Amino acid sequence: MGVLMDIKTLWGLRFQEFYRKMFRYYSIIGANVVYFFLIISSIFIYYFNLFLKWMPPQISVEVILSLFVTFLLIRTKVRTFIKRADILFFLPLEVKLKSYFIKSLVYSFVIDVIKLLSFITVFLSLFLHTTNINLPVLLLIVGIVAYNILMKWTEQWLENYVQFVLHRLIRFFSIYLMCYFLFKNDWIFEFLLLSINFVHLIYFIGKKRILNWQWLIDEEEGALLRSFKFINIFMDVPNLKRSFRKRRLLTMILKRCIPYSQSSTFVYLYSHLFVRYNDYFYLYLRLTLMGIFVNYVVPTSGWIFNLLILFMTGFQVIPLQHEMKQSVLLYPISKSQIKDSFLKFVLAILYAQFFILYFAMFIHTSTANLFNLVIGSLFVYVFVYFFVSKRGNVSGSAFKE
Repeated sequence: MGVLMDIKTLWGLRFQEFYRKMFRYYSIIGANVVYFFLIISSIFIYYFNLFLKWMPPQISVEVILSLFVTFLLIRTKVRTFIKRADILFFLPLEVKLKSYFIKSLVYSFVIDVIKLLSFITVFLSLFLHTTNINLPVLLLIVGIVAYNILMKWTEQWLENYVQFVLHRLIRFFSIYLMCYFLFKNDWIFEFLLLSINFVHLIYFIGKKRILNWQWLIDEEEGALLRSFKFINIFMDVPNLKRSFRKRRLLTMILKRCIPYSQSSTFVYLYSHLFVRYNDYFYLYLRLTLMGIFVNYVVPTSGWIFNLLILFMTGFQVIPLQHEMKQSVLLYPISKSQIKDSFLKFVLAILYAQFFILYFAMFIHTSTANLFNLVIGSLFVYVFVYFFVSKRGNVSGSAFKE
């Protein structure tokens, strides 16, 4: 009886434990960067509307909105709050854990509904342009979210990579087409597609299968890692795991570009960390490509977006200073020199990004003038030596083991 009671209350206890931890982090973030989010969101909405105006008339708004909604849903994670050590204790109780995982699916479903409704609220004018937001439409949106969660849940029973790729493609195109028909008010195709998808899901899930515990653990750890990566932009998160690649070509270029001297030691180390850690490298790449695209779409006001890109890049690489091991501090260089090396590193990557964006604007239009060049160059320098400098921290406690 005691074990059954523990199972019934376990999900609620795990849920409370997770949100107590997250509340501590987000309360600190919310108190400090709420205006930052408001500014970034306002600029994003402004440029998104410019992008829609730029779109050729042959491409409808429904196509774009469906892509955005599909991208939002395809990234979902099924939150179970399972821990790696749980497999030893939960495996014998798998039959009795049905209610636990139903609660997990319902929770993940509610989170996705909230995210999608928030997106619709922000871009309400665009949705009203395509379809009337009424109760039947909202119910269909909820149905699409439910389908997405169940499709994600069935991934745990895929046997090989080919099945995984096919499953992802089916899931992507199914969600996209359902959203597209919904926004086009094509009710016949919408109901037909939704019905077929749910019949297929009910048939697939109805087969008796054991849980894939490794998938459950990987899914939960992936969701946690995504949350902690976001938090790590604003504050140091202890024991945050990073994925990396060697990228031999880029590291070889760094060796040739950075002088071989004691004063350049930490510039060399920070540069290698940046190139090898996927989080920072892909962040830099994504933001740079986004800036190039915006300069192409709206070149007349692209320079404002360039400053935003530079700010976002510089702001999000600040935690890189905490990624070195404790043993690195044994190197005979003062803390002030280490900090100066980090500032030089940030200055270099931001100037490189700025000149890439400026060149993209220059080859596309004549609006890339000397004023933009001067403003961008001054912005990078002031940002690094007045903003990043105040957030520099090379104390021993900041570095990871």
